[in-house]
Amino acid sequence: MRLPAAVALTLAFAIGTVATAPAATRAGAPAPQCLDARAMDEVRQSSDRTLAVVQNDGRRFRVDLQEDCPAAAADAQASVLAREGWVCGTGNEYVRSGQRLCPVAAVAEIDTKTYAELALASHRRHGDVATLDAVEVRAEKRRGFGGSVQYCLNPRYMRGWNEDGKGLVVEVSPQRSGGNRYYRVELAYSCPELFDATTIELRSGMGISAVCGNPGDTVVAVPEMREGQGIARSGGVLSRISCPIASVYPIDK
Repeated sequence: MRLPAAVALTLAFAIGTVATAPAATRAGAPAPQCLDARAMDEVRQSSDRTLAVVQNDGRRFRVDLQEDCPAAAADAQASVLAREGWVCGTGNEYVRSGQRLCPVAAVAEIDTKTYAELALASHRRHGDVATLDAVEVRAEKRRGFGGSVQYCLNPRYMRGWNEDGKGLVVEVSPQRSGGNRYYRVELAYSCPELFDATTIELRSGMGISAVCGNPGDTVVAVPEMREGQGIARSGGVLSRISCPIASVYPIDK
């Protein structure tokens, strides 16, 4: 899959004179937390010293740099330098951007929520739009989907939902959502009206078909009308309660 120039890092796998080992003889990861630079699918930069990476196997990582490297994700020619492509935060690992070598300070595997927070921060910082699957991206762009399945969902493909006290769990079409079936939609504050809601809508505050936790993104709930209760009306229609969305992220498989 080709990454967009705004967020892509072209991969390189040698330091100094250390040659890249053939695939058949490549050593395994030195430690469980190591990032495989050969398997990066999506790279985002949430701050001058922080990168968020998704591997093609779905694992997510935070990469911290020792110094500011603000142009790393914006440089289409940037590269990752590490012995045999393993980035572990143990030294002699760099992100190269132009003539600069930015040392890697630490690498840690993160969950979907943390990745979504970093990716959304990157989106707000750079205004980039991530690509999805090569075939599905084209279809989604025609429908106006702006965002990544790593931190957004498209309400068009919502199949069901439930409220579990922590917010919403939304079921979507996996085929249209990068293989993800369930998303957590966290709210900015408690919204007890969801308990009685018979119908909900997910609405983007930015006028796009993606709900990502951007300002203005809301869950609109229609409470169930119970016997003995009056119908709350505004302009002759049943009242709707809007609950601000704080974050959206896929639930780990």
